[in-house]
Amino acid sequence: MLSAKMSRPDVALVSPYPPPGSTHAGRSGVASYASNLARSLAHEGAAVTVIAAAEDGRKALSVDGPVRVERRFRRGPGALPAATGAAAATGAPLVHLQHELFLYGGADSVPGLAAALGALRARRARTVVTMHQVVDPRSVDSAFTRLHRVPVPAWIARAGLAGVQRTIRGLADRVVVHEAPFAQLVPGAAVVPHGIETAPAPARNESRERLGLDDRLTALCFGFVAPYKGIEHALEAAALLKGSVQLVVAGAEHPRLAAGAPYAGELRRRFGTGARFTGRVEDADVSRWFAAADVALFLYPRPFASSGALALALAHGTPPLLSPQLADLLGAPPALTVPLEPAALAGHLADLAARPAGLESMRVACRDLAAGRSWRSVARRHLALYEEVIGADRASRRSLRST
Repeated sequence: MLSAKMSRPDVALVSPYPPPGSTHAGRSGVASYASNLARSLAHEGAAVTVIAAAEDGRKALSVDGPVRVERRFRRGPGALPAATGAAAATGAPLVHLQHELFLYGGADSVPGLAAALGALRARRARTVVTMHQVVDPRSVDSAFTRLHRVPVPAWIARAGLAGVQRTIRGLADRVVVHEAPFAQLVPGAAVVPHGIETAPAPARNESRERLGLDDRLTALCFGFVAPYKGIEHALEAAALLKGSVQLVVAGAEHPRLAAGAPYAGELRRRFGTGARFTGRVEDADVSRWFAAADVALFLYPRPFASSGALALALAHGTPPLLSPQLADLLGAPPALTVPLEPAALAGHLADLAARPAGLESMRVACRDLAAGRSWRSVARRHLALYEEVIGADRASRRSLRST
């Protein structure tokens, strides 16, 4: 029997969602984000229902701890209208949509966004949309479309992205972005950072032994393997180091790329002898990889989103090394910034391998960067935002936080 609250929820989240009892699973990092957010909101006293995609082998109705999960739509053209319709049908005074391009299917799912948000507005449902991707349309050029494997001319991609972001701004009551620079591209957006988990990390030596790592400096690239993450820079640097540092690429092919020319397979063919490719990482091994690694690499050349994998590195105290572009986005200190040029990156890693004491100052900077990003803090900031949005409609005002 379902044990989560079955009366009218306080908030209905629309998002991909992992199987009950897991966190780091699903077709997108947004699923992990949503599971952390939903549980944290519930722990702060809110009744939460998640409207997620129907998937083979998963029950239409289930509970994930204090969260009720309803799998009410199929990915594709009708996904967003069906999902938001099911969210409104719960009676929740607020619908919170997690959005990134192609999250609810391929390109044919994108037009459903306007219909979905328009229908919620017609029903006078209050809406918050978290934009997990924010792109300056002026930056969309041929280099951008090549990087992201977008199979249309740059002007079409630029117009499409601008239209999606304009639709969200125009039809949602409030928009959430994860970093302050993104709010400059989405006027009026609330900035709420990506949350950081607090799970205890396993012992480093035990994790390294279990994962088959030796005593060399270990650099980790974690998460879905995709071109926009700059993994090639790490692989080219590792090739220059000729085995003095062990590089691990831990993660499966990004689902959007798996059906076409597999990008991870391309990297294996080019760099397979200079790095270890793990493929998909089981939920139970996520903490082991971050505990085992000396540094985690986030070499995004043109960042357009916060990184769930970076949040995991911060949660485990694994010092991140960031591209200058990502460091600038996050306001990270120079101690965590590395050049993307392979020879310079290789030199930086070689220096850390020779003088591991330098990792300590990076750990201090890592803790500073993580400050204020706990999921409890993130949930409370969301609840305050929900109260603000609901408060604009006095007839439906209610408290979402336990007293």
